[in-house]
Amino acid sequence: MAERPRPVHLAVLVGLSTSTYAISLAGVTALQSVTDARVIAQRAPAVQAASLMTAGHDRLEDRLEGAQRAYAMAAGRYARLGPAMADMEDALDTLGKRVTKVSGAMNSMPGRVRLPSIGGGSTRVVTRTTVVHATTGASGG
Repeated sequence: MAERPRPVHLAVLVGLSTSTYAISLAGVTALQSVTDARVIAQRAPAVQAASLMTAGHDRLEDRLEGAQRAYAMAAGRYARLGPAMADMEDALDTLGKRVTKVSGAMNSMPGRVRLPSIGGGSTRVVTRTTVVHATTGASGG
């Protein structure tokens, strides 16, 4: 039997097609990489604006939470103030009744009261003089 010649040209063809495919795949990958870099560069301002907006929203959320806490504290104080206001209103009503009672008693009194006169006697003023004599032992005196 005679040996058949091996088809070397088929191996060369497969090798060339594989290398051509690898080169074209590398080219497509390079083009895709350049395109991706360009898209990322174009989107950078939008990404920066989004991050600034996110930070602004976070600050606003913190302020809103602080306002909510302040409102809750104020509402609690207001709720506790209600009974105290009712007590004060009762005390004012009582005071008003007393003032009315005192005003009625005052209105029933005469406008002027004549005081009795004191009898006219003579008044004598006495002054007393006190003589003071003192010596000190200072400076040979």
